[in-house]
Amino acid sequence: MSKYTITIKNLIDNNFNFQMTHYPIFDENYRNTLNSNILNHYYENEIGFETAPLFRFYLNQRLNEIMPKYNQLYLAQKNLIDNNLLLSNTNLTEGLQGTNSTTSSSTSQSTNSGSSNSKNLFQDTPQGNISSQDIDAQNVYATNITLDHNSTSNSISDSSSATGSGTNSYLKTITGNNGGKYNIDLLNDIKNNLMNIDLMIIDELNDLFMGIY
Repeated sequence: MSKYTITIKNLIDNNFNFQMTHYPIFDENYRNTLNSNILNHYYENEIGFETAPLFRFYLNQRLNEIMPKYNQLYLAQKNLIDNNLLLSNTNLTEGLQGTNSTTSSSTSQSTNSGSSNSKNLFQDTPQGNISSQDIDAQNVYATNITLDHNSTSNSISDSSSATGSGTNSYLKTITGNNGGKYNIDLLNDIKNNLMNIDLMIIDELNDLFMGIY
């Protein structure tokens, strides 16, 4: 029962339109949830103004003033939850990429050459010495003369070359918790530090209601 003005319950029962539809919010799908939390929290509270339309004006004005700040908190906390950053304090990626190339060549060459001469003279009736010049000129009489001239020449060359190339790539990613805490400890930290942003907004609306019960 209202004692001084009117309660939120009475306004809801009389289908009063609070018009909480235009203040900025991080996700439009969350507007109805936040509005319900606000009205349900102050369900039995009397408004701090003489008329309901005046209360509605200052309620929406207050939400327009404070929501830009709280929207940033909503988004930051949502990012922590969506990306599992509450249980992970390590996100390291290490990459290495390179190209190796090798070229080698070798050349070898050898040349062998030589010559030999042999002379054989047979004379059945030697009557004197025959000089080597006479043998070479073949201008003397002999039963049998054999002249051999041999020459050899060998050349060997060899060359070889080799070329190689390759590409190396390496990628290492480390994610998780390296802070030396067990998951239960992290959950306790989350419980103690996770913000109830709805309740923070609700608290900022407290002075719009009667402070006498």
